[in-house]
Amino acid sequence: MSQRIYVLLSLLVVISVWVGSELLLFIAILLALLAAATQLWGHYCLTSVTYRRNLGAERLYWGETTDLRVELVNAKPLPLPWLRADDAVPPGLAIDTQQIEERPGGRTLVNVLALRWYERVIRRYRVQGLQRGEWRLGPVQLRSGDLFGFSIRRETLETPQSVIVYPRMVPLQALGLPARHPLGDFRSPRRVIEDPLRTMGVREYVQGDNFRHIHWKATAQRQGLQTKIFEPSASRPLALFLNINTTEHYFQGYDPELREYAITATASLAGQLWAEGHTLGLYCNALVPGTAQHIRIAPRQHPEQLVQMLTALARIAEGWGRWPLERLLQVETPALPYGTTVVVISAVINPLLEQNLLDLGRREFGLVMVGLGEARLSRPLPNLRYHHIGSHEAWHELAALELA
Repeated sequence: MSQRIYVLLSLLVVISVWVGSELLLFIAILLALLAAATQLWGHYCLTSVTYRRNLGAERLYWGETTDLRVELVNAKPLPLPWLRADDAVPPGLAIDTQQIEERPGGRTLVNVLALRWYERVIRRYRVQGLQRGEWRLGPVQLRSGDLFGFSIRRETLETPQSVIVYPRMVPLQALGLPARHPLGDFRSPRRVIEDPLRTMGVREYVQGDNFRHIHWKATAQRQGLQTKIFEPSASRPLALFLNINTTEHYFQGYDPELREYAITATASLAGQLWAEGHTLGLYCNALVPGTAQHIRIAPRQHPEQLVQMLTALARIAEGWGRWPLERLLQVETPALPYGTTVVVISAVINPLLEQNLLDLGRREFGLVMVGLGEARLSRPLPNLRYHHIGSHEAWHELAALELA
């Protein structure tokens, strides 16, 4: 409230006393009380007002819904004749309500209500994840004031809350892959495969043993090189290698539809293979957000392994991959256990990548390639199972699927 109002009211009181008008004096006092109440409301309206969100789940599969509860509390004896809360909503989440406003800066969930003294109001909504990514709700702008709107106060609350929407996962038949054993049956050169996650003892080191399997503590105790003995495993670990680059060179940009198709194919394969009990890992040339490290999830049978892989796929942002896929294979495959099946998902195939795959085949890795877009082998490669799952048309058909 402007100081000029109080000056005018004081002048009005003086005039009413000077002319001896009781009615004019009553009006002046009434206006002064109204101005004081307006200033009081404008100053204290947002004091002790809280806005809280409560999500039923912070991780959603594509198309899944969860509950969103919004709680507004006025914890003071001063009632609020009106309160407006504008909560920023990310584009990847859909909220089933008419209270969404579309603005140039994005979408906003709007709540307008009145709160009595010490009153709490809870409103519930349904939220659906419709786009892969890590989405942040907020900030919230609160606005309130007096009954007439003469004095309005604004306050922005930084209430960040993130929701991860996993990539779309489709039946493997929709990708043109068999529902059972989508990557085929691979026979190992050995009857059983040593599982590096399960150590059963040590023995003396002999020429040809893997230097990375040396047991240094036992070596120090026995004063001679000792190597680990692993328990045998009948299953072969699987390492998924995803290439987010859809063109061979940086200046060519990338195709967002083919990238999403590749991510969807990787997530769908991971879900099916994990359900079949395979030991899975994921490698990708995309950077982990906020770091300079690419995605690296080593094969293992941890209960949270699939969740970690889907989370990493969900967080893949726009931009170019850190390395070409062939460079990623050169860096990561030496650390993989013997007999691992390498599954490559890529929209780009070049001679260097084909040579890398040939080298991996000579080193007794199982090899599977899932190509999309224009990715075609220049010639059949020995010991490599190749699948082509289509291009933009196939992706558009998948995007139209409604999953249960």
